[in-house]
Amino acid sequence: INIILTKDNNSYRSFYNALLHEGYRDLAALLQDGIPAVSSGNRKSSMDGMTSYGQLKTILCEGGVPQRPVVFVTRPKLVDAIKKKLYCLGNDPGWVTVYGMAGCGKTVLTAEALRDPQLLEDYFPGGVHWISVGKQDKAGLLIKLQNLCSRLEHDSTLSQRPPLNIEEAKDRLRLLMLRKYPR
Repeated sequence: INIILTKDNNSYRSFYNALLHEGYRDLAALLQDGIPAVSSGNRKSSMDGMTSYGQLKTILCEGGVPQRPVVFVTRPKLVDAIKKKLYCLGNDPGWVTVYGMAGCGKTVLTAEALRDPQLLEDYFPGGVHWISVGKQDKAGLLIKLQNLCSRLEHDSTLSQRPPLNIEEAKDRLRLLMLRKYPR
């Protein structure tokens, strides 16, 4: 408890939620009175009002960005490091790779960085497309690539058939990334 109290309010709320969802309702009830109020500042529009919380949530959902887990512990330094790398891309096409051991929080940290409305407005005005890359058999990989091609071509006037094999999918994605989605 002492460690949680040295963290921000989100840590306390996350601990409380973890107790609730893991079957420790009696302990959670003891802590219920101390739950900090949720700041409404996180859910308001950004500085220039272009992206409201609802619009941000829609953009992230449409792009397949994972939702924040029920038990969420904020790690602002790591999230800021990812945001800085994304901001460093500027107007140039490029990639930011987040790597680490399985289960260390790469997905949660990266998804949290994308919840910054200013980052999305300034650098990803067309939204984002999230794809998880991991160990896949060839059939599973082809399905993921077909799905990504379909998502990226959704507004295309030409209705293209899904790629029939991994090589065709890679070629189509390469062209899409170069011509239509360089960022």
